[in-house]
Amino acid sequence: MKELKDYSGPYVPNLKYEDLSKDVLVKLLRAFSRECNVLPAYWAEEVRKRLGREAERECLLATWTRIGKYETGWAMEAANIKGNDVETYVKVTQLMGSFAQGYYKYDFDLKNKNHAILTVHFCPAFNALENQGDFEHLEWVCKVLEEEGMKAYVKPVNPNIQVKALRVGRRQSQDEPHCRWEFKLEK
Repeated sequence: MKELKDYSGPYVPNLKYEDLSKDVLVKLLRAFSRECNVLPAYWAEEVRKRLGREAERECLLATWTRIGKYETGWAMEAANIKGNDVETYVKVTQLMGSFAQGYYKYDFDLKNKNHAILTVHFCPAFNALENQGDFEHLEWVCKVLEEEGMKAYVKPVNPNIQVKALRVGRRQSQDEPHCRWEFKLEK
């Protein structure tokens, strides 16, 4: 079968991802990544409505720290990424569905194989909470959930990688990035 540049034509029985063009696969990957981020937000909102903010936070923290090892491992396996240094973690992070390129706007400053700075210029969750004026929850998400989540995500690469928040939480100015993190491995 010729690669499909879209799926606007007739139904194709037994369609496989391999039948789609690279452009379609990239668009699907971005759509799946958005789903990977929006679904837990909707789920958390429903938990909060039924059980309150504390239960929501407990569930979010448990879920994101639990999935970290799997998402890291899946990305490493899919792209055949080997290693146990900060550079390895940076490479894996570039491919994770929950931190999708284009959905988030970020860059890494890889200082060396064992030291990197991540700057997140746009985070959809941060943006939504800031626009809603929910600064108390924004502080918790940025300072608790994100830090604990990142620690869970680095662990499969190397549990000795240190994660340090350099700029998190409410911004003093719109010119500030949403957050900045340091990843370091002391040998």
